[in-house]
Amino acid sequence: MPRDGNITRDKILMTSMGLAISQGHVATPIDEVIAQVGITKGTFFYHFPSKKHLAMAMIEKFSSNKLNTLNEYCAKATKLSKDPLQQLLIFVGLVQEQHAKLEQDEIGCLYASYCYENQLVDKEIGESVSLTMKAWQDKISEKLKEIMVLYPPVTEVEPDKVAGMFLTALEGAYIMARIMPERDAVETYLEQYKIYLQVLFKQA
Repeated sequence: MPRDGNITRDKILMTSMGLAISQGHVATPIDEVIAQVGITKGTFFYHFPSKKHLAMAMIEKFSSNKLNTLNEYCAKATKLSKDPLQQLLIFVGLVQEQHAKLEQDEIGCLYASYCYENQLVDKEIGESVSLTMKAWQDKISEKLKEIMVLYPPVTEVEPDKVAGMFLTALEGAYIMARIMPERDAVETYLEQYKIYLQVLFKQA
């Protein structure tokens, strides 16, 4: 293995994730990954014995990144405001800012790519995706419950469902960004979610 094996493995992962998001995992041959990373087949298969091993590693890294982002943005929002509603609005704003910095072919979700390619959604991958998405939904739902104590909603709602709306808007925006195409789809649709929150929890 090369002396910089960890760096090589990470480069393979990041390159593969980018290609999977932009064109799909199935549509990305191993040879294309090898060519872009600039390694030999032997080096590739040393790190990933099969494409299935690569898929699992990508999901694990993507999940880790998403959880890190969740915790980082929650911490930032909490530091910037003591009001739970403002904290949630700031959190959504941070997600908007993150996506505004991405190039068109970087806008997407690895989870969505795998879900569309049904043959890849086996038990292991499905469970990993589900746990990460649930972590996001639970965190947002907890914040919504805090908000509801201070700002009773104008209509009856379920915190888990409103939290799920955020994920639905985000994942749906990825699709709109590709098929329309809408370069600022994530920012646009999450802005509508923020407006919904402000109307739902209309402050006195």
